[in-house]
Amino acid sequence: MNYYERPTQLHETANAEAMTVFAEHMKQFKSDCENLHNLERNLTTTANDAFKAALQSSGHQIQTDDGEEWQHGVKLMENASLCHRRTATGLEFAVVETLPLNSGAKNDVVNSGHDVREVLQAFTRDQRQTFKFWKDDLTEQVREHLAEKYPHQDMSIVAESFEIKLDRAISKRPTQTQNQSRGVRI
Repeated sequence: MNYYERPTQLHETANAEAMTVFAEHMKQFKSDCENLHNLERNLTTTANDAFKAALQSSGHQIQTDDGEEWQHGVKLMENASLCHRRTATGLEFAVVETLPLNSGAKNDVVNSGHDVREVLQAFTRDQRQTFKFWKDDLTEQVREHLAEKYPHQDMSIVAESFEIKLDRAISKRPTQTQNQSRGVRI
């Protein structure tokens, strides 16, 4: 089906039902994208805060799974922090991701380096790539759900609308109103 065709009542029903089923996924995705956008907007401030924390040697200790000790500097996202440590070559910064497990937390260094801005830029670049994979996975889940719920029906317009919403969350483009749109939005 062409996305610019008018959706049928069945499409609108399927969209409303899928929005309900995937509401928590969409909410989490959009929230995490917004956190990334905030980090990108405030990258210089975050880098300065991390550098100040390193100079003051403030923050609690975090031991990563490779046995290295890092000092917490700045919380970046729900499960990621910008940490620092002193080495023979000077200050080193790292983004440490904390994943909760049944047996405790798993702390992994996502990336590290001596230039805090480069570490942050690499992290945001990697996060954008992760969001693209997450978007593709979530879109595929929606497609599978629709195929199961509405067999022998072309629900591509509904799946495409989800994909567009997720793309907009990643890119942070303003949503067009119906009057500005060339097609019908679901």
